[in-house]
Amino acid sequence: MKEKYELAYQDYLDGMKYKDIAAKYGVSVSAVKSWKSRYWKNKKLQPKKPKVATKKVAKKIAKEIVENEELNERQQLFCVYFMKYHNATKAYQLAYGAKYSTAMVKACDLRKEPKIQKEIQRLKELMYQEILLDPNDIVQRYIEIAFLDESEMDGKAVKMSDSLKALEWLDEHLKDKNEQNNIGNDGFLDALNASAKEDWEDEEE
Repeated sequence: MKEKYELAYQDYLDGMKYKDIAAKYGVSVSAVKSWKSRYWKNKKLQPKKPKVATKKVAKKIAKEIVENEELNERQQLFCVYFMKYHNATKAYQLAYGAKYSTAMVKACDLRKEPKIQKEIQRLKELMYQEILLDPNDIVQRYIEIAFLDESEMDGKAVKMSDSLKALEWLDEHLKDKNEQNNIGNDGFLDALNASAKEDWEDEEE
């Protein structure tokens, strides 16, 4: 049976944050950083860098997610997190704030629901129409700000006005494609930081 650090290595390569890896394997963030320096540092493969979303795909996905009336907000988040991690249990934990043991059971049932399967398939089709869009970027950040309640996100307030600001920023800043071919994560995250007063940046190594 593989050790935790061996299992976690793939999550590291997939770009998962230290705190998320720690939560998944029931260890501290310091332990994960120790794994990196002791076991992962000399490996040839490096973590995947978040892909860049184009104007057309980013706006299309954000718009269609909001307009999808078949799923409630948490179900929509589950689908997006599933696309990011390819792990139903992890997606359920993040979308519903559930414990790992509960998420293992609930996620399996939720994943089997026809409307959930339909939404995941729809997101896949949208992402692959023009580019490979990782939900780690615009889609995930937009949905988290737009849909979460004030009591969520580790107790940090997310107001309705912040949701509107995020959408307004997305609408305005994605108009500059003629001058700027690509839209990176940093600018979008900075805007969300300013509007939601939330630190979305990855942890420093």
